[in-house]
Amino acid sequence: MAKPVSIEVWNPNGKYRVVSTKSMPGTRWINLLIEQDCRLEICTEKKTILSVEDIIALIGDKCDGVIGQWGETLFAALSKAGGKAFSNMAVGYNNVDVNAANKYGVAVGNTPGVLTETTAELAASLSLAAARRIGFKMNLIYFDLYQSTRLEKFPVTWKRASSMSEVLQEADVVNFLI
Repeated sequence: MAKPVSIEVWNPNGKYRVVSTKSMPGTRWINLLIEQDCRLEICTEKKTILSVEDIIALIGDKCDGVIGQWGETLFAALSKAGGKAFSNMAVGYNNVDVNAANKYGVAVGNTPGVLTETTAELAASLSLAAARRIGFKMNLIYFDLYQSTRLEKFPVTWKRASSMSEVLQEADVVNFLI
């Protein structure tokens, strides 16, 4: 059994219960949900990725929708709790098992266009760097909260930092991708 997960509750008497597996910047999204009479429960745990057990505990017995990133086990739990909607915290949906969502009758939403300018700027910068041969034979230090990152395929010397502080102490240039 999962231990209780800490949450922040907005509009406690709302008609619809929506759970967010982590906080997001700003309050506009919160206000939009409150305007639609949603009780919003935002997980305030410090860990970046919640376990399946933690998320199932958050869903509980009644949940109308969830904001997060998921697969089949969690869509089954949401459906069992009466949930009909899921919103992905990303531009795409390649990290969502859409077939599982369809299987359990859960609608999936995403946020297309939110990173269009950032992606274009990064692509232009990388193109300029490649054209000027900037960055070749460089050493790369990085910190990634998601432990699945694999940099072995890139032609650079790389090191995973143990913390963001280590990156800031050692790096000459810092790039944040969120």
